[in-house]
Amino acid sequence: MSLEGDGYILKSKYYREVSGYSMPKINVLPPNIANKIAAGEVVDRPASVVKELVENSIDAGATEITVVIQQAGKELIQVVDNGSGMDETDAVLAFERHATSKITNIKDLDRIFTLGFRGEALPSIASVSRLELITCTADSNEGVLLRINGGKLEHKEKVAAQPGTIISVKNLFFNTPARRNFLRADTTEFNHILKWLKRFFLAYPNIHFTLINNGEELYHLPATSLDERIAQVFGKEFYEGLVFVQEDLGEISLQGYVCRPDMARGNTQNQFIFLNRRTIVNRNLSHAVFQGYGNLLERSRYPQFVMFLEIPPHLVDVNVHPTKMEVRFANERVIYHLFLSAVRKAIQSKNIIPKFSMAPQEKEKQEIQKQFISSTTVLPSRETQSGKQSSQISPASSQQQMSFEYEELPTPSHRTAPSEEEAPTTQQSTFWQVHNRYILSQIPSGLVIIDQHVAHERILFEQISDSLKEGKSIPTQQLLFPQTIELSLDDYLIYQDIKEWLSKIGFAITELSGRSIVIEGIPGDVKVGKEEKILLEILDYFRENEGNEYPPHERIAAAFACKNAIKSGEKLTQEEMKSLVNQLFQTREPYFCPHGRPVIVTLHLEELDKKFKRI
Repeated sequence: MSLEGDGYILKSKYYREVSGYSMPKINVLPPNIANKIAAGEVVDRPASVVKELVENSIDAGATEITVVIQQAGKELIQVVDNGSGMDETDAVLAFERHATSKITNIKDLDRIFTLGFRGEALPSIASVSRLELITCTADSNEGVLLRINGGKLEHKEKVAAQPGTIISVKNLFFNTPARRNFLRADTTEFNHILKWLKRFFLAYPNIHFTLINNGEELYHLPATSLDERIAQVFGKEFYEGLVFVQEDLGEISLQGYVCRPDMARGNTQNQFIFLNRRTIVNRNLSHAVFQGYGNLLERSRYPQFVMFLEIPPHLVDVNVHPTKMEVRFANERVIYHLFLSAVRKAIQSKNIIPKFSMAPQEKEKQEIQKQFISSTTVLPSRETQSGKQSSQISPASSQQQMSFEYEELPTPSHRTAPSEEEAPTTQQSTFWQVHNRYILSQIPSGLVIIDQHVAHERILFEQISDSLKEGKSIPTQQLLFPQTIELSLDDYLIYQDIKEWLSKIGFAITELSGRSIVIEGIPGDVKVGKEEKILLEILDYFRENEGNEYPPHERIAAAFACKNAIKSGEKLTQEEMKSLVNQLFQTREPYFCPHGRPVIVTLHLEELDKKFKRI
């Protein structure tokens, strides 16, 4: 697979090619121009500093950029480039408000070809840090060193230097302790930095990037094609699951990649849209990509994609938001349909057929593996590798009325018994499954409705949380054929944080070189063949809930319960619904899932009588 015409990516039609050029002189913008620029807070966390500095390096024509991070950027952010550099006059002037070399008059705002242009980043960064700048132009024998403390220039001298610029930002927010205290854990802050760097890695495969974090080199990415850069950043498996997209409309063109439907994930983490190589966030365009898949995506699954939109600068306004992440198109409806049409054509191609191979003795292998895997009776035991089921979740033949009898449940001492108004308590209960999503049953006071997914989530959460709290480990089912997967860097960092807990809930994982891991065993409730999907979804859960302050054993229990619970849309048999309801009302908190969503809704007879105007 190859992105047709790598020159498109490396020589963007509407991005100023700055390699080898001399930066224009820096000037302070007059008020009538500065007031036209969308202003706002430039520096809110270390990631925003990294973003601004790397953008400056790219605009300066750098072909090599090194980013050095210490303590998630709180102690040090250093960006080293081989760009055009600055002379002494420009270096000092660059720290004035609205000082820029990228625009000179109001008309320039309608034809912006660079990433930065408003001249606020450097003074904003310098005002909340101890900053050191060393810069040198290509035609100079020496460079200039500036030291700025809290926005005040304290030292300036001539120094020997290589062409380019080195900016070191130390002790970020040292003089604004409230802001520094607001920063999250190092893992969280570094993940924000990584998100921005990945955008630059993808948008500029022609630039050699290096990332060093706490002394460890995490990325060393020589200049290459976009194809190779995607594989470097996300791994070979991710790259091989992509389909090429291309669509042109006059002066507007769209190229990039979308994933096969089976490669969709449970979040929008890996969705990238670049406008003239500027990263943007646009929900409408993301929705257009989603719609392009039609009904090929599973419920709550989102496509992964990397899309490059080329559009004449006068047809888009990038000056509508301080972060420049949001833009306004002259005709967004046209752009929306361009995305929709391109994706629809791509996924209708033969390239989206998932790879599948079955060795001649695969059936025999499955039978052997089945003997090595112990069955589980915890509801809902997932479908075994052989496809046979006992007391497990299996498709019901139709959505029909189901009746069965069951004994009264004993009330555990650790909880208050549900009243007869709250739970089905009669000897004869009738259950219905509505749209394979909700379970309905009659109670003395009316009707109870149970959400099957969150009900099972509550059951699994308490079972796993209690076991971990008591120091117990969840049994592991060993895989006869271990699965090797290569994690992206951000997935790998989260895995490193939680691998001990993964082991306790039943995952047996061995680490290989780089970011490759081997899944050798899985929790008893995970269906064989779903191990990679469940593991990635657990990592996604931790990424999306990074601000959750629950104890670690509850976080891992909630993650596993959320991702391994029966899904909305699965048909349940009579015995499965009976088991689900039985176990639900033996939990401590049967009315809410671990995330606070209601499990049970009661519809009283009085409400029904009012609807039918009986009262």
